[in-house]
Amino acid sequence: MRWLVLLACALLFAASSPARAEPFAALREAYAARDPAAAAAAYASDAQLRYARDGAPDEVYQGTAPIAASFKALFDRFDPREKLDLNFRETARVGNRTQGIYRLRVGRVRVGYGRYDVVIGPAGTFISDRSSPASVADFEEAAGATLFTADDDVLDRGYYQQLAGRYRLPDGCLLIVTRSVVRLFVRNSCTASWRGLSRVSGRVWTSGAHVLSAEVWARYRFAPFTNGACPALTIEEAGATRTAIRIAGYRTQEVSFRSGDGTLLAGTLYTPRAGKHPRPASVMLHGSGPQDRDGYASIIAVLADQLAASGRVVLAFDKRGAGASAGDGDRAGFDVLAADAQAAMAYLATRAEVDRRRIGLAGSSQAGWVAAKAIARGAAPADVLLLGAAGTALTVAEQNLYNTRVRLRCAGVGTADAQLALDQQRAFFAYLRDPAQAPILDALTARAAARPVLRDWLFPDSRSIDRSAGAWYIALDPFFDPLPVWQRYRGRAVFLFGALDDATPSALAARRLRRHPARVAVLQGAQHLGLAARDLCTADLPVLSRFVPELMPAVTAFSAASD
Repeated sequence: MRWLVLLACALLFAASSPARAEPFAALREAYAARDPAAAAAAYASDAQLRYARDGAPDEVYQGTAPIAASFKALFDRFDPREKLDLNFRETARVGNRTQGIYRLRVGRVRVGYGRYDVVIGPAGTFISDRSSPASVADFEEAAGATLFTADDDVLDRGYYQQLAGRYRLPDGCLLIVTRSVVRLFVRNSCTASWRGLSRVSGRVWTSGAHVLSAEVWARYRFAPFTNGACPALTIEEAGATRTAIRIAGYRTQEVSFRSGDGTLLAGTLYTPRAGKHPRPASVMLHGSGPQDRDGYASIIAVLADQLAASGRVVLAFDKRGAGASAGDGDRAGFDVLAADAQAAMAYLATRAEVDRRRIGLAGSSQAGWVAAKAIARGAAPADVLLLGAAGTALTVAEQNLYNTRVRLRCAGVGTADAQLALDQQRAFFAYLRDPAQAPILDALTARAAARPVLRDWLFPDSRSIDRSAGAWYIALDPFFDPLPVWQRYRGRAVFLFGALDDATPSALAARRLRRHPARVAVLQGAQHLGLAARDLCTADLPVLSRFVPELMPAVTAFSAASD
């Protein structure tokens, strides 16, 4: 594409030390601002930029004015509504010469890559550059972190989908590799261990003793790709090396569909290889916040993998406004998210692999409210599987109050202060329902704000709430009660709760659902995502290491019961 050619002509890149990074920071900022003069200022007045194109003469720019003009021509080719995000990965450095690979993201979907070979002058500006084409594999497989925002760097979906999947160890156990936005995860089917991996390079990762850990206890090496997939995975741990071979329990396919308002949503379709078709199917629903089709910490991908491996067709899609899906996710309420779920169900009904009479919904956390709202809007899922879903029996306001109460206690906040913070939160929700309650909210907020220990726990006062800004408590209905919906629902439902869930009062939800025909199971020792925890206050990923053993069999049983 022409924009990629012009991009590579205009770039110079940096090493990772602060002094050498400074011109690259300036260039990155200039791209974000679309400022040609600022971009040219990162170069010496007599700098030369040379782009070597395959099968064509080099394209050369020299001096401030030509360089600035080339940037203007480049920026003018992009839609001004699309964000430009420029980043770099260094591969070699000798003296003041640096080589590496760059990446430019245009909006949330388009990406361009190139190699750079630059020299940085004594004034800290670029004095020469030779740029040439590169691929996503070149960028991802280079070792080391990106120069900017390394901790938040998004893993390219197309590249890492080739690593994701199931691998069989010599002892017969499976390693299931899933992708989240910023890291890979590995689950062992026999031990239920689950590890978030730390990147060394695109095909080399490490793990420690817990889900999230900076320690290096094991090293994972993915083999070079064959036919668009990684064929094997080698694990080096405790002085031993084991090789796991990829197995093909299901196929994956990139798909897209439109919601009722025309918004384009992108996703992945999992189709079992074995068994008769058409098959029962599930649409995966998301937790709160902007999530792609893999979900927070890849929990959607974990559940989708288990369902697909157990015989169900699964559709996981990027939440609107996230990943490759269009739309505004910040202002999407339960009704909009439910409409997206209904559109996903309608899409599945068009697929030959799917039994259109047996299309259901599945997910975790916020998915309960979305599923309930979809049913209230007329959806008729054949079955529903939900994990840690307060949205089966509580309002959002109730769930937030419970979560705040637990976190205050875990933080060691005293009883009187904790009660003040909870009273302020109750007053906040009361104000959202009835603006006449503003004086009560504002008085409680002022009292609580005077307590330094509470300042990070408070909701806004009435004067600080912007109802047009898209805050979650405005977009989502805090008072939507899903319980009557589930009491009327007559499809097959399995609700799994964790006894140590700090986000959902599982015991209360189970009591409220006693008259519901759903199968309600409270998993002992489990936190919000089904991971084994010691208590409510030690339920975060950095201190956890495995799923409770009952979780995956329950997911498999749900899938098997559909056949």
